Amino acid sequence: MIRIAFMQDSNLLVGSFHEDHLPSNVVYVVIDREIPEPVESWYIENSEIKIDQVKLAQFNRQQMPQLTPIEFDIKLHNNGLYDAVQDLIKDNFEMRIAYNRATFFSRTDSFVDQACVALNLTDEQVDAMWEQQ
Repeated sequence: MIRIAFMQDSNLLVGSFHEDHLPSNVVYVVIDREIPEPVESWYIENSEIKIDQVKLAQFNRQQMPQLTPIEFDIKLHNNGLYDAVQDLIKDNFEMRIAYNRATFFSRTDSFVDQACVALNLTDEQVDAMWEQQ
């Protein structure tokens, strides 16, 4: 069995094939080593598997735990952002509803993205806050 990565319909796929049954209609790369990054971040360039750092960061954000409203508020407070978020939502009805009615917060929520932009926070700063214990 040979493990390969190949493009199909603009998606990178990974599969195991017997040498005599390798796909003939696609360009593929033999995976001859363990690649720790998730497949979702891979791409093929010059017959090599490369890692797209933007896609890797997006994938990692999707894997971050959901926070309860209490956990979210504590993280905001611990990072000196609680009052800034309260100021932000008091004049924005849609953001106030999203914040007050949330049963959980995901790192990839549009509310989090909007607040990040409004408060001039980088994705890396929010990632670090999200991962704090």
